[in-house]
Amino acid sequence: MSHISSSRSPPKSGSRFEEQFEQYLGIHMNPIQSPASPNNTYHLKKPQPHVEGVYDPLPGNGSPPMYPRTPHPAASFLSRSRTDPMTQRLIQHRATQAAKWKIHWRTPALMASSFLLGFILVLGQHFLYRYLHHRVEHNEDKRIRWVLYGRAMAYFSKITFGGCVILCYRQRIWRTMREQPLSIMSIDQLFLATEDPSLFANWETLTQAKLPVLMALAIWLIPLATIIFSPGALTFGDIYVADRTNLMVPTLNFTAESYKDYRKPVYAEDGTKKKSLVFMNTTDPDGLKEGFFDYYDQPSADVQRVTLMAAYSLKNQSLNREDARIESCGGEYNCTYSINFVAPGYKCELVAEGPQDHEKLKDMHAPFNTSLLAPEGRHVYWAQVDDGNYASPQSDNLSNRGGVPEGPVSDDFGVFETEPVLWIGYSVDSNETLPENSRYKDSWKTRFDPRILRCVHYETEYNVDFNYSGPFFTTNIDYKFLAPVIDTNLTRYDENTTEILPAENFVDPRKDVLKYKKTAAYHAMGERLRYFLRGSMVVEPQIPGPFFAKVYSQIAMTRLVSNTSSIPVEGLPTLVQQFYAEMILSLFSVPNLLVVSEQQTRVRRRQVRSTFIYDHWKLWASYAPVIFFVLIFLLLGFWTIWEDGVTFSVGFSRIMVTTRNTTLDEISRGACLGNDPFPPELMHTRLKFGVLSEGGHELEYMGIGDLPGAGHCAFGVPSEVGPIRKGIPYAGLQVRRQDARKRKEKEKTD
Repeated sequence: MSHISSSRSPPKSGSRFEEQFEQYLGIHMNPIQSPASPNNTYHLKKPQPHVEGVYDPLPGNGSPPMYPRTPHPAASFLSRSRTDPMTQRLIQHRATQAAKWKIHWRTPALMASSFLLGFILVLGQHFLYRYLHHRVEHNEDKRIRWVLYGRAMAYFSKITFGGCVILCYRQRIWRTMREQPLSIMSIDQLFLATEDPSLFANWETLTQAKLPVLMALAIWLIPLATIIFSPGALTFGDIYVADRTNLMVPTLNFTAESYKDYRKPVYAEDGTKKKSLVFMNTTDPDGLKEGFFDYYDQPSADVQRVTLMAAYSLKNQSLNREDARIESCGGEYNCTYSINFVAPGYKCELVAEGPQDHEKLKDMHAPFNTSLLAPEGRHVYWAQVDDGNYASPQSDNLSNRGGVPEGPVSDDFGVFETEPVLWIGYSVDSNETLPENSRYKDSWKTRFDPRILRCVHYETEYNVDFNYSGPFFTTNIDYKFLAPVIDTNLTRYDENTTEILPAENFVDPRKDVLKYKKTAAYHAMGERLRYFLRGSMVVEPQIPGPFFAKVYSQIAMTRLVSNTSSIPVEGLPTLVQQFYAEMILSLFSVPNLLVVSEQQTRVRRRQVRSTFIYDHWKLWASYAPVIFFVLIFLLLGFWTIWEDGVTFSVGFSRIMVTTRNTTLDEISRGACLGNDPFPPELMHTRLKFGVLSEGGHELEYMGIGDLPGAGHCAFGVPSEVGPIRKGIPYAGLQVRRQDARKRKEKEKTD
């Protein structure tokens, strides 16, 4: 085996070169001429006789060494000792190989797939958040799980985008190290840029490696945009939602009472028995006898209970069912809607405001005048509400079974002749001190204003606006009085003589059953109002005092009487109408009443929802710069790969093959452990990646037989490396190539 070495002139006899190499290698240098370069001198090295101690076995206890040859310690660096047979065969195989200029598909594929996968994850996060936008989720575990899904996508998008930039960054730093000589410290920082931010504090990298520094900066900033900012696009809070829809809402249908037969139960869709507003008696419990009829007895127990609760409630609103808002609004909404129905209502008007109206009251056949009321009288409230009222019971001779009359039945039995007109007198304390010349000065300190109102029972069209807001609701009621429930007039001639006309307007259970039953329902509701209004309130005069009221009416337990003065409130005509209307609306609190029905209406709904809130502008503001710069770096990475003709990595294998340089071996003496602190003079040594000049530029392209061309690519000081040229089959260090060539020639000779 022979080796070829080149030099500008042959070594002189007795030179340092001969002394050193003959002592340790046993090699004699013989000069030869190169046919291609006659002016240069080359030397043929021939093996010399064995030099004692160079390849002697290590001393031991008789056991063979691990490897066949171990160089002398003094010649370990220059001798390039051989290892085990398997490694030797690998050396022999690799000695004939040259660098292949080929773009491997894996790195470009990973770069492209990382970017595409990251973009898909961004879209997935967007669509997930859009799906969650305004979605109500009360389960805390599910809510957290949805948030974690989005954060997982953000995390994986960070990995994919960051991985794409890292792959592009690796391609670019090799290009930079080929173009610019950099200090070892800067090269360290370029290789460690993804984990060590000191790169950004190095002026050399900032000026000599601008593009890699920008890529490294993107790698550090991508988590900020993807993991920290992008999940902030999805929050949880309250939103205001408004819509309009057609829904079935509760209403009242008194006509249903017209068709009610207590012998035949009526059931709701859920199987609940529907209840009537009235209790009826009959002349035949079985309903089989000819000429039988059912007649009114009294308000039902449900009506009595509902009206009692409504009257004694101090709230200025009707009763309602607990789930009224849910049922009416179609869920957990606040809503407003209007309903229209026909029901009974009292039409009230103020007819007298003092003694000057006595003649007017007389013409109206009023049962009393203002003389009963303070300050002339002692009453602050007087109500006469039962004139012409339907008698209950209708006879003293009724059986216990269904109120069947015993004996002959008169023609007016069970007939509604009139609806009582409400005559209500009340006196209001004006809180104004009486003048000294007042004739009431001896009994009263303040002026009392007497008033009388008259209320007639009408069939009324109601337009009611409901407004539900949380646990509260309000109503706004408009009335349209259609016609009196019974269109007759009661004329009072004296205290014991009255006349009701016209008789043809009486409502007879024998003649018009449907009208009679509805009138009975109206009458039952009116009777419940009259229960609370009838009676009187008497006060002791303020002088000599004390001033207090004696109550002989249920009205004192209603909101129609002031809590502070214990006398009726101002504006009683309007309040009585409203009081009765709220009784009517309170029927909604018993949904199984026969008159409670449904109607479709336009509902305006509002809702404050605790939901996910997705701001897509925040998401895309976070991701848009990432996608833009990653795409730019991806294109730069592809362009770099295309220009270089190969792909690069930064693993140990790449460092191993690109640092095979005797100059690096020499300057790294004493630092082979790689431990800290690293020698400062080495950290500031500038290196460049390129083709080593190993003995003449002509050897770079030399090839012998079928061996590859010469040249070795490695890191080196700027003065010993040249540019790497695309397509040149670089083989490795020159000494290995010469060994391989000699073996090839020997094999051909043998």
